[in-house]
Amino acid sequence: MAIPSAHARIDDIEKYRERVIAHPWAQDLTRDSARSYLGDLPRRRFPAVAYAEKGDAPLIQPRGGVPTFADQQALTRQLDEAGADFIPLTIDSNTRHNRYDVAAELLARSEEEEKNYLNGYPLIAHGFRLTRDLYRDLDKPVSLRHGTPDARLLAEVALASGIVEIEGGGICYCLPYSEGFPLDRCLLYWQYVDRICALHSTDAAPVHRESFGPLTATMVPPSLVVVVQILEALLAAEQGVTSFAVSFAQTGSPSQDVATAQVLRKLVRHYLDSFGFEAVNTFLVYHQWMGQFPTDRTCAAALITASAQIGGMIGADKIVVKTTDEALGVPTAAINAEAVRNVRYVFDRFRWADQIGSSHVEVEAELIESEARSVIEAIFDLPGELLWESVFRAFQQGVIDIPFSPHIDNANQLITMRDANGSIRIKESGNVPIQQADRKRERELLASREKASGKTFRSLLVDINMMS
Repeated sequence: MAIPSAHARIDDIEKYRERVIAHPWAQDLTRDSARSYLGDLPRRRFPAVAYAEKGDAPLIQPRGGVPTFADQQALTRQLDEAGADFIPLTIDSNTRHNRYDVAAELLARSEEEEKNYLNGYPLIAHGFRLTRDLYRDLDKPVSLRHGTPDARLLAEVALASGIVEIEGGGICYCLPYSEGFPLDRCLLYWQYVDRICALHSTDAAPVHRESFGPLTATMVPPSLVVVVQILEALLAAEQGVTSFAVSFAQTGSPSQDVATAQVLRKLVRHYLDSFGFEAVNTFLVYHQWMGQFPTDRTCAAALITASAQIGGMIGADKIVVKTTDEALGVPTAAINAEAVRNVRYVFDRFRWADQIGSSHVEVEAELIESEARSVIEAIFDLPGELLWESVFRAFQQGVIDIPFSPHIDNANQLITMRDANGSIRIKESGNVPIQQADRKRERELLASREKASGKTFRSLLVDINMMS
């Protein structure tokens, strides 16, 4: 049985750091490059400060990353002027997969031909000294968005660049993005990332970590989203992280979103406190619709507006916004800025009650919480001296099963569908250990949909096409 504990902390982290920063692409990075720079960073660059000063509405963060320094600088300024509260730095796919040489070659080609050959900003190729210049006059947090199973060098360079929000985790950045990257290795690599984030933190200015809740963004039941977010928070807390955001994506059912937010807040706090991590401050992030976007910009704008309203209803601390060009290609800086202004307009004109609920939401929340607790407790009972070992075994045994994950360690036996209200339901639970009463309730909620639509396979295809 693995009990989350600070005793799991990596004690000899500096020995491992020496190996990481000895990488040829670390350039002139040293162990103290980040520490000295972060000490002089404006306090408002730290997410904990931004959250502390937040008003009634969620903070706003767009996505965005382009190859060249000049274009990334222009994008940063445009998003800042549009009113974004967090500035994104989205990393290119070659850097994400540690192909730094390829990223550098394509960066040079992008600069020479003035045409983008990368789908994001190649942070390793640019280096931390140049990247610092992107944000010299900025007084807002910068968020590193990537999807990297092995983010050790990337995180070191990001911190030295003055980027103090690091998204990702050993589960959420492995299961959705990788087929064969060893999950146990990914979990260990992210323990390294969490530890260096803690090392570069102070009580007043902690480096902030954020988990990626959407996972595969395809029909993931809320209870498993909650489970993964709890585990990511506990794994980070073990390594000393004290500022952490859990997240989830719009499900397609407003009532299920409200219930998910309630349960996620409650259980993350409960399990952190239960294992002695009361000092960890937690926040809730809401991702706008991660499924298929309409090609019609008017419809896309309506979807963005509706997502913003739900983000306000659930009391999210931050909302990650989409654009009207989501279905048309990589959004321009202008389109990204337009999305920020759209969401800002909604937040400026509407206010929501502190607590929005109904009997339907209460029933939904009870079901999500019951399922999540069953899975979490089963994971804690698995063999293993450390939590990450039990998490690894949980995937191997199908105790955690993420729908439509390409990863070799994922069972892919759990099947989900939508009910008549658009909520995501578990049709077949595979080896996921939810109680019999909860399985029965899931089937009952699916019954009206199946009666109306007929064949299960046809209904499942409709649900998948809604997301992809």
